[in-house]
Amino acid sequence: MNDLFLKNFMHTAKKVTHAERCIAVNRNLEPIAMVNVDRAMLETTAFGEFAMECLREARDKGDVVITNNVITDPSEAPTTNTNFANLRVVVVMPVGNYGIIYLDQHIRNGVIPKQMIERLKRLAEHITENNLEQGSTEEFYKMFQTVKS
Repeated sequence: MNDLFLKNFMHTAKKVTHAERCIAVNRNLEPIAMVNVDRAMLETTAFGEFAMECLREARDKGDVVITNNVITDPSEAPTTNTNFANLRVVVVMPVGNYGIIYLDQHIRNGVIPKQMIERLKRLAEHITENNLEQGSTEEFYKMFQTVKS
């Protein structure tokens, strides 16, 4: 049940944000569901190391992590835009005590607005506080539409 909830919430967040890649992991950082990410990519590439670091950080601090995949420390920012062709906007969000979701998209598709992230956080709180975890992606999306900005 917990895995299904987390998977459905991830798909809802993808639909809301239009993220290109998504990962849902449990509290032990074990993958539950992925979109446009495969296990090999997660386990062997720099992307996997970066994503797992972000997931761990969100779990440990218990709050949303908003970052990018190029400049994680502003003091190390490049003086040219050579890396920006690969720049991705990243949002990592704990979902109650169930797990964490990772969302990213290429910067050319825009950022994921902070207001949207706050609404997703409130949606997760509403679902878990009211024991609605058994809902479908479509039901969660309808609930999202009613969450105030």
